[in-house]
Amino acid sequence: MIAGPYAVILKFRAQHDLSQASPEHLHAAVLGLLSRGDSALAKLLHSPKMGRRPFSLHPIGPHGEEGELRLRFAIMAPELFARFWSRWERRGGIPLKLGRSFLEPVSLTFDGPWCGSCSWEDLLTTEPRKEVELVFATPTAFKAGDLDLPLPVPRLVFGSLLKKWNAFSPYPLGISVQELERKVALAEARIGTKIFFDGRSHIVGFVGRARFRVLRGASPELLRAVNSLVRFAFFAGVGRKTTHGMGLVRVIEPCRS
Repeated sequence: MIAGPYAVILKFRAQHDLSQASPEHLHAAVLGLLSRGDSALAKLLHSPKMGRRPFSLHPIGPHGEEGELRLRFAIMAPELFARFWSRWERRGGIPLKLGRSFLEPVSLTFDGPWCGSCSWEDLLTTEPRKEVELVFATPTAFKAGDLDLPLPVPRLVFGSLLKKWNAFSPYPLGISVQELERKVALAEARIGTKIFFDGRSHIVGFVGRARFRVLRGASPELLRAVNSLVRFAFFAGVGRKTTHGMGLVRVIEPCRS
């Protein structure tokens, strides 16, 4: 298996209406899916080493009365994905416990525009470009004190990705948020605001495209790091609540193998 992040689509079938399944419910269900019946995986998932959730989770397409649920599941800890994939393959799928019901597993696919995998080494050897672009497919926001900030501020976008990268990659990036603030600018944005309901509260986020520019005088290390983080965003998501459906990012040139 590739030593790096993975993104797959999990498909489940239910015998009842799923339209009331909130992001909070789906998040809890996937945590159970990962850890139920595998004490070693549960221990790994909650170990201090992980620091933060090692996955992002996004429902793909509508789910409702037809009883079909498609989840885009990206894992940034390859050892966790290896254990999960082994269990799924051995058992022919793992039921998803959503509330009091169990959803029948249909498939786990590695193919499609939202799927992919990439080694940490390949992410690091991304061709350095001074301008990079991200497409924010689901509402994206950042915490600013007690407020939600629905804007693609470079320091927040890349700072969010940098924290996740350094939490899970064996190759920490030696750049700082201060460097990102000084040397990465927003070149263009075509965005709009969109409300996201996580099951408990309404959060104002933004969707659309944003292009960022690494400014003159930036170090080669910063330039390489920004390009690596852009491709990493395809797996990690950006901003808050990426395990609940926010911050799904499409990359113009994703790493896919």
